[in-house]
Amino acid sequence: MVTRQRPLGDQGDQQRNPGWALLSRPPGRSAAADGHRRPLVGRERETEVLAAAVTALLDGEGRIVEVAGEPGIGKTRLLDQVAVVARGHGVQVLAGRAPVPGSDVPMAAMVDALEPYLPRVSPARLAELRSDHAQLLNAIFPSLRLAGARSLAPAGVPVGARQVRAVRLLLETLAAERPLLIMLDDLHNSDRATVDLLCHLLDAPPRTPLLLVMAHRRRQSPARLRLALDTARQVTRIEVAPLTRGHLDALTDVPLSANQRAMLHELSGGNPQYLSALLAAVPLPGTASELPELGTLPADVDAALATELELLSRPAGLVASAAAVLGPEPVDTGLLTEVAGIATEQVPAAIDELVAADLLRPVTGSGCFAFRHRVVQHAAYLTTDAGWRLTAHARALAELRRRRSHPEVQAPHLLRLAVPGDVVAVEVLSEAAAAVVDRAPHTAVRWLGTAIRLLPGTAEPAGQRVALAVQLGRALGAIGHPRAGRAVLHDALRLLDEHPSTHRTSATLLCAQLERQLGRHGEAAALLRTALPPPADARPADHAALALALSAVELTSGRAGQARRWAAAALGAARRASGVPGAVQAHALGLLAAANHLRGNRTAGGETIRAAALLDATLDAELGAEPESALWVGWSEILLDRFDDAAHHLSRAIDVSPGAASYFPLLHLLCTRTLAHRYAGRLTEAADDCAEALRLASGTQFRELHVAAEAMSRLLAVWTGAEQVGPAADPGTVDVPVSGWPGRLALSAYAETRLALGDAAGCLAVAATAGLPDLEPWAQVGWYEMLTRATLAEGDPDAADEWAQRAYEVAERLGRPGRRALAASAGARVLALRDPTAAAVAARAAADVLTQVGMPLEAAHAHTVAARALVADGDRDRAGATLRVAEKFFDRCGAGLFARQVHTERRRLAGASGGARRARRQGGSSALTRRETQVATLVSEGLTNRQVAARLFVTQKTVEMHLSHVFTKLGVTNRAALVRCFHLNGLAPAQSF
Repeated sequence: MVTRQRPLGDQGDQQRNPGWALLSRPPGRSAAADGHRRPLVGRERETEVLAAAVTALLDGEGRIVEVAGEPGIGKTRLLDQVAVVARGHGVQVLAGRAPVPGSDVPMAAMVDALEPYLPRVSPARLAELRSDHAQLLNAIFPSLRLAGARSLAPAGVPVGARQVRAVRLLLETLAAERPLLIMLDDLHNSDRATVDLLCHLLDAPPRTPLLLVMAHRRRQSPARLRLALDTARQVTRIEVAPLTRGHLDALTDVPLSANQRAMLHELSGGNPQYLSALLAAVPLPGTASELPELGTLPADVDAALATELELLSRPAGLVASAAAVLGPEPVDTGLLTEVAGIATEQVPAAIDELVAADLLRPVTGSGCFAFRHRVVQHAAYLTTDAGWRLTAHARALAELRRRRSHPEVQAPHLLRLAVPGDVVAVEVLSEAAAAVVDRAPHTAVRWLGTAIRLLPGTAEPAGQRVALAVQLGRALGAIGHPRAGRAVLHDALRLLDEHPSTHRTSATLLCAQLERQLGRHGEAAALLRTALPPPADARPADHAALALALSAVELTSGRAGQARRWAAAALGAARRASGVPGAVQAHALGLLAAANHLRGNRTAGGETIRAAALLDATLDAELGAEPESALWVGWSEILLDRFDDAAHHLSRAIDVSPGAASYFPLLHLLCTRTLAHRYAGRLTEAADDCAEALRLASGTQFRELHVAAEAMSRLLAVWTGAEQVGPAADPGTVDVPVSGWPGRLALSAYAETRLALGDAAGCLAVAATAGLPDLEPWAQVGWYEMLTRATLAEGDPDAADEWAQRAYEVAERLGRPGRRALAASAGARVLALRDPTAAAVAARAAADVLTQVGMPLEAAHAHTVAARALVADGDRDRAGATLRVAEKFFDRCGAGLFARQVHTERRRLAGASGGARRARRQGGSSALTRRETQVATLVSEGLTNRQVAARLFVTQKTVEMHLSHVFTKLGVTNRAALVRCFHLNGLAPAQSF
């Protein structure tokens, strides 16, 4: 029977399982004593299973444990760890390893384990063995010289079978004297006698305290051994699992970005050996590399893989070298034959040998073979002689050209063979780079750099150099090196001043985009203005593209008027041009609509609708080439309160974005969809978009977008309850570049986070840096509503009234229903202090409008305002029902923080109703203590908690405690309700304080 082990749980599992503590540290050893050993990373589950086996051994119970896993997964490291701890507990540990194939020593792994120990075993213990067994054991173990050995073999019993039983009895004899742990590694290399022994032990396990741990690679193990393990009655199986992404930081001192961590984990498959090689080649932090460039392998990895390769026959070694030259991608046998340079009939047997050694693996359904990992391929490449390798590349290139293979396949060989002046190689490398730039921009950078170096030194065509520079600049921007890309493109633009060509527009547009990535919006705008000729002198398509880019720069920089001007110019040029895709017109209309919305133009809705219709009519390929069209159409729809439509169009553009080369627009799309989801009340989806944006931005130099995504991510974590909020919650700090909409988005999110964490003063401090008078009306309404809440929390109703009035005035000019309702909700908060009845009506009306326009989160807040006003008005039943509605809205949005707050408020209201009735029966204020009456009176006069504390010469915390008791006794939940209850019900005493 195969024992199925449950996975490791939490710390409680460690307390319940004494084996865990056993393997953690031997008795008498401190943590410092083990400090020189590198900790075993990510092996908690496997360690727990072995811990239980060692514990059982100490209790006198023997077991057999199978440790299986891929090459390099860490089986030997796990065995070494267990051996150290077992020895510390007095267990006799013996370790053996099966030698490489070809050894003529029978039972080599067991001999390797027992030979050093047998001379130390007491003769008296060995004397218990029968004489016929002694004879057989003397023949197996050279160090044994058992006296009286003689053969008493039963007739017809093979010698091998008798030797197997003799070794089993020897193991039982040794374990009877002292608990024994025998670890046998690399059993996939086992000889026939070892396999016989292991099968016998699996069929009839020893009856003494013996723990037998068998480590092997299942894929390479003899079929008979695998069958015995699978059918054995009592085997504890450990399949050594790959490491998770979170373990990578523990394996390196180099800080890894989220993008690098994901990339390394995917490439290595969680295999520690491959991780070691990849970590040695990982680029510096701050790059978006899709593939580390492997160099010299770490010594231990190189030695392990070289050992595997050295065992190959000469034909198999040549085929392995040929496969390594052809790269990590799958290759067919015909190409292997040409590159290896051996007879065709030798190749099948060589491939069989490589597959049996698990160096090559068949690719299902293709008829091709590939190395089990690119690290193995690289090791095989390094073992080839330099001269043979160069000749093999030449043979590969000749065969690929004969087959007319894609340039992408030829490019790796040209890197090693092409010489300066080879214009054919330049063209091939350029085509290959264009094919891979979206999925492998680092590779494109390497190929394009080589192509530029190969250009002829004299009489070279300037257009070709410029075209390559534009390609290289795009690829450098995609891998997170906009400064390097900008330098390349500026050189190209200087060359274009001397040799004008059609590449100027594309070079200018790309250079401006890289300036934007660096946060240099002014430089980007200046570059585009300089490149824009008068409309009469420019090609309409070029004029439209340059004007669109300039409009986007102006809009993200907060200059909506200039953005509108350039968007209109781009739309006119696009309509004049022939063959311009509909996505370009949608782009221009979306920019125009967004600019008009931000300027407060009430007629911009028609532009948004036309832009959306054009976008819906575009093909995916057109949209993939112009993804920013969906960005601005989506923005205009958000400004029009059409959040679901915005999310739909943004999602389509994200889905068809080509890849790494579109990182910059993709980040904009993700950040904008975050807003669409946030306003539509889909906080979980918004948080997912933020996480993806952070993953992309972490490997680039897009600082503005990175900060915006980081600030939004923190806010959503607080709102959803993913980040617990307590009295001492730290709002953190943020260094926000206040330039353009990403900076303003980050500031707004940071201010909201501070307010949600209870730091209203911090929220107001952030708002003071936002330049509110210069913001667009749409943004101003949101800020003023937030400042209304913050000043109310600070106990300043006059300031709150002023902010709410500003929100109302701006929203009225803007004319958008959602903004109006948001301003009305802010006004209702202030109105509740003096007229709860009117405030409840206004808040409910605002909630209805917010629900209709699809802003459920804001609608839930408005319902909460209405409920609190109803409490102050004495209508607790309707207040409770309204709070239930708000709680449902918050739950539906995933706003766990607000849902819990409203739930607590609703329960307090239900409990307070009984308290209010008791207070009335007891004569109103007589239910309050003298100090509570003083606090309630001063609060009813409009004093803040800080002012009350100063008047009564007590601490602010004392005031808060008394005020909480007052709320409970009078059956109210907020200060406005307290004022109404205290005065209208005649509870205020005659004297004042």
